Amino acid sequence: MGGDAPLDPTSAEARELLEEELRKAVYRDDRGLLERLWDWLRDHLTGTTGSGGLPAWTVWLAVLIGLAVLALVLFRSIRAERRMTRPRHEGVLAGPVRSAPEHRAAAAAALAAGDADTAVLEGYRALTRSAVDRTLLEDLPGLTAHEVAVALGPVFPGYAGRLASAADAFDAVRYGRRPATVSRAADLVDLDLALLGARPLLPEPAAPRDGLP
Repeated sequence: MGGDAPLDPTSAEARELLEEELRKAVYRDDRGLLERLWDWLRDHLTGTTGSGGLPAWTVWLAVLIGLAVLALVLFRSIRAERRMTRPRHEGVLAGPVRSAPEHRAAAAAALAAGDADTAVLEGYRALTRSAVDRTLLEDLPGLTAHEVAVALGPVFPGYAGRLASAADAFDAVRYGRRPATVSRAADLVDLDLALLGARPLLPEPAAPRDGLP
């Protein structure tokens, strides 16, 4: 044993001796993670680890498994990030409450000015608010464009296809997938007016059973 080290060091002396020992280069590894991985693979493939090395196929199998796990982690991270950044679909009537005539007037003004996107949004809101006012549609929070089309399709069966197409146009404009054309906006404004004058097809009331009022 060296003569400089006390046989029975105090706690402070022992800590100092340990820190001095750990500062030696033999305990330090300044290599990065990729460098360590490469050295590990090289040592096992060349058999320089002192144990004769592993068969090459087992090493490459481990590498492939590691890459597959890494790819899976990256894929899930990207999907989670996309879910977090994806715009949430608000209801058709989200925002300040306005009447159907107000939405209708805004759609007509936008169409006259060549603002097809606004005409599509306001036109679809007009037909939605009108259906709510006529008790053909429940005024549910967060009601989406396609939910409106699905609900009104059986009520106006002759317009079911145009309603579905109008819902697609609304979502495309509202969530930035593609702009509307003037002809598409004009068709939607016309659909709102057509539904306003159309007679809804309502289910027949259930007939009373015998002996019941």
